Amino acid sequence: MRARFEAAYRELPPEAARLLRLLGLHPAEDVEPRAAAVLADLPEDEARGLLATLAGRGLLTDAGGGRFALPGPPHDHARELAERDEPEPEREAALRRVLDHCLAAGDPAAEGLALLERGRWTEAARALEDALRRAERDGDARDVLMARLHLGRALAAAGAPERALDLLGPLPDAFAAPPDPDGYHRALALTGLGQAYLGMRRPVTALNLFGQALEIMRAAEAVERQADLFVHLADASHLRGDTPAEGAALDRAAELYASVPSSRGRAVADRRAAPGP
Repeated sequence: MRARFEAAYRELPPEAARLLRLLGLHPAEDVEPRAAAVLADLPEDEARGLLATLAGRGLLTDAGGGRFALPGPPHDHARELAERDEPEPEREAALRRVLDHCLAAGDPAAEGLALLERGRWTEAARALEDALRRAERDGDARDVLMARLHLGRALAAAGAPERALDLLGPLPDAFAAPPDPDGYHRALALTGLGQAYLGMRRPVTALNLFGQALEIMRAAEAVERQADLFVHLADASHLRGDTPAEGAALDRAAELYASVPSSRGRAVADRRAAPGP
């Protein structure tokens, strides 16, 4: 999948390739032309045409209602391309534009995801609480599952592990259920659960959950997600007092981040270089 995606990307016209990269920075996996225009700082008609080009090349899917989807691993691949090929000032400007757009649009799900991507966990959780209420009132079963996933991830990162556990606990089985099992989002749910158990100081359970998520992300060729999981494995090993395992996990995370490359590798390098206790 990854090789096919990269090959199709290399054959794109420059403006379409740029939009694809920037769609990897969009917090949601589906987008409408207005949001794409804001993200890429383009006229809406031009963004609509580029979205159609990407869909015609099989890089986006038609999500209906004028929206286009870049789900799961392809979204991650596009974000990795943005890290590799888009200058950092351009990435930061795009992220600011899309967050401003989400705030102005009054869409709590998009706002919460944008804040989640920026590491603003508490603010993200507030917006995603509202998004979950709306999904439970107006959405279908899939909408509710995704809203629970996003809120649970935010709460786990924000230091509210008990509530995160309540939200995320049923999700791995729900995402694995036929007729449409979704391994990628199952892995995200397992990761959030692992973070919640870390917050409850249960590193052995967290290690098991992170390990399950890692196997799924390996199969999906989601390199940056794999690196994130090695960081989580290092956190769990640290909590157990297993310094060699912590160092090995950080080294593997650094290798994976460098292979993308990813700006997240800087924090790992700083952590690895820090003197021990």
